[in-house]
Amino acid sequence: MNTQQLWQAQALDAPRISLAYVRHHSDALQRRTRILNVINYIGGAAGMAFMAWKGAEFFSVNPLASAAIALWIAAGLLGLILQRKRMSWEERPAELGVLDALRFHRRQLERQRDARRGGGRWVPLFFIPGHVMYFVSLFAEITPTPWKAIIFNAAVIGFGTWIAIVMTDRRARRLQQEIDALDSL
Repeated sequence: MNTQQLWQAQALDAPRISLAYVRHHSDALQRRTRILNVINYIGGAAGMAFMAWKGAEFFSVNPLASAAIALWIAAGLLGLILQRKRMSWEERPAELGVLDALRFHRRQLERQRDARRGGGRWVPLFFIPGHVMYFVSLFAEITPTPWKAIIFNAAVIGFGTWIAIVMTDRRARRLQQEIDALDSL
């Protein structure tokens, strides 16, 4: 049963969903989405600036490590650009009825859920060339080979990737719960 059928099947004495209620929830989702996007953009830009600064320090000494940093920065930029397209917010039309507002809100929830569910899986793939170049630089540019550093960095990279995937999946599950709650109205 879709939202319109549920709406029409409501008992006359049951409380109705108001347009203000739907707009409140839609505005709250928009606010949360924009805050998360700003945090992602600021954190990504700060991380890329820090990596560029550190990479410039030892460019002449460790060119392979500098190339790894350049690949990480390129992957970060690509990830931010693609996420911006997928997670941007559509502006709500000025005049909406309750059913149209419900449909718009559900569509936005689905869009955010799909962006987070998919992004948590494919964005880390962009960083693989940088990771490979980094480990090659550890093998080639440093003698003797720093095995403890290699193991530690591999663990940190693996854990960071796992955390990124888990966090985006958790947010996607929360959005799916909101969609399910909306469908149960």
